[in-house]
Amino acid sequence: MGAAEKLSTWQWIAALVLIGLAVSLPRGLGLASFVSVDEPKWLERSANFYLALSQRDLAGTFTREHPGVTITWAGLAGFLTSYPDYVRQATGRFDEPQEMEQFFRANGRNPLQVLEASRIIVVLQVTLILLAAFVEAVRLVGVWPALIGFLLIAFDPFYVGLSRLLHPSGLMSTLMFLSLLAYLSFILRGRRWADLVLSGVSAGLAWLSESPAFFLAPFILVLTLIEVGRMFYTQRKMSARVLWSQAWPVLAWVSTGLVVYFLLWPAMWVNPIGTVERVLGQASLYAQEGHTSDVFFDGRIISTDERKAFTEHAGKFLFPASYLGRRFYLVNYAWRTTPVVLVGLLLVAPGLLFYRKQGGNQVLTWTVLALLLFATLFTLFMSLGSKKFDRYLLPVFLPLDLVAGIGLFLGTSWLAGRLASRWARLAVGLTLGAAIMLQALTVVRTYPYYLSYYNPLMGGSGRAPRVMMVGWGEGLDQAARYLNAKPEAPSLRVMAWYPDGSFSYFFNGETNGSQPEWEPTRLELEDIDYVVTYVNQWQRQLPFPEMLNALQGLAPERVIELNGIEYARIYDIRNFSFK
Repeated sequence: MGAAEKLSTWQWIAALVLIGLAVSLPRGLGLASFVSVDEPKWLERSANFYLALSQRDLAGTFTREHPGVTITWAGLAGFLTSYPDYVRQATGRFDEPQEMEQFFRANGRNPLQVLEASRIIVVLQVTLILLAAFVEAVRLVGVWPALIGFLLIAFDPFYVGLSRLLHPSGLMSTLMFLSLLAYLSFILRGRRWADLVLSGVSAGLAWLSESPAFFLAPFILVLTLIEVGRMFYTQRKMSARVLWSQAWPVLAWVSTGLVVYFLLWPAMWVNPIGTVERVLGQASLYAQEGHTSDVFFDGRIISTDERKAFTEHAGKFLFPASYLGRRFYLVNYAWRTTPVVLVGLLLVAPGLLFYRKQGGNQVLTWTVLALLLFATLFTLFMSLGSKKFDRYLLPVFLPLDLVAGIGLFLGTSWLAGRLASRWARLAVGLTLGAAIMLQALTVVRTYPYYLSYYNPLMGGSGRAPRVMMVGWGEGLDQAARYLNAKPEAPSLRVMAWYPDGSFSYFFNGETNGSQPEWEPTRLELEDIDYVVTYVNQWQRQLPFPEMLNALQGLAPERVIELNGIEYARIYDIRNFSFK
């Protein structure tokens, strides 16, 4: 019997309700708190997607090479629930987020309301996907290891912060996780068609979210080759029939994913080859060229020219020893994960040894090894590209959280075996309960700015700004609200970092960004009332060192801090000169 069959109907309901609440509550509360940097772009793309569908312009549903189709569908649902008249009022497609915001304001609408409605759809999607993944995990590793692992996932602050936004990274990572678990269930738990189809559908949806999800295809092939090797090792023979028994599921999985990719993206209906070429071509370009502005990592500024030189040199080596080479994602994972997860990961190896001595089944062991292999290979895969952000590593957080949950369960099981029977259950319950509470506390302490969390074992929020590039728009909302409290707020002119959305959605006055060059910006500052600078602006000395150096001689009127990090400074420059 599989592990899932040991649960009664009521036990299944209780477990699913618990996981559903743990996932949805931290993600669903405070959805209008702040706006991340990329979300106005995805709201604009969702508007264009919606308009293209309403006009039967199927080619127009291609809004970005990411491709982000699942996000634009979520955004469309947000428009339908909060701004159903949009397509009747729209005059055409938008080219920039600020154009969309101007249209909203002119029609008496607040884009934040549509964004919040779209985020609700994303949270519902993530919750349902994780519930399906939990069912698959129970079949693979058992009830308690799966429950502990999924509670760690539900309260992982980095994952929580990204999986509640109108942005493809959170949804893609969740879909990849479901696809991986469902395929493992297929090969390890009876080769059920339902698992294979679920895995293929999830893969197709992940591919529609972001191009790194295509990593699933070669990894499924790796799993198949391992399975072939395992069969040869046990049976000591190989035949065409055996090879076909392992090959046809891969073909069915790929076919299912491609059908989903085709059906849910109308642009594929009119130009499938060209659409796929644009997606893959842009993904290759991102990997080669990297980010277009300076970044801050390991305590120093890395210029675009330096990154370009490293990228050109990288062809001689598998993993270039650059600022974004072998260390970047390992360092970012250490900063973004939690102490509870790290302890669980450390307990996995000794826990599996104990588990084998106790006669545990091989399915759990193989599942753990497969999840660790996925995390390792995906990290190496992402390390090859020049363009890197911490959120690009998000797909490894879910499998590693589940592995950590398994490690905690196996570790406490060993502890129970060392204690008298009357104390064993109490010790296990208290240990696991404390671990879950500590994990949940990281979310409670950082609500609703979950992305402000940094691992205290690495130095926490106090040290993070000296090492990591910090800030994705959080805190600018508070700066805007502070200025809104001024009587003259509607007439104020403010120059802000990340002006489009992160600041402007909340500010009642006029929001401005800097010009591409310092001299035009300096002249524009003569008519500006307030300047709002941001943490990663200081870290990278952007947009102009001259501007930031001049502001050093002016005390900020207000400083915005979140979780111990100074995110924004508000300067009154009405009587200040940048000459």
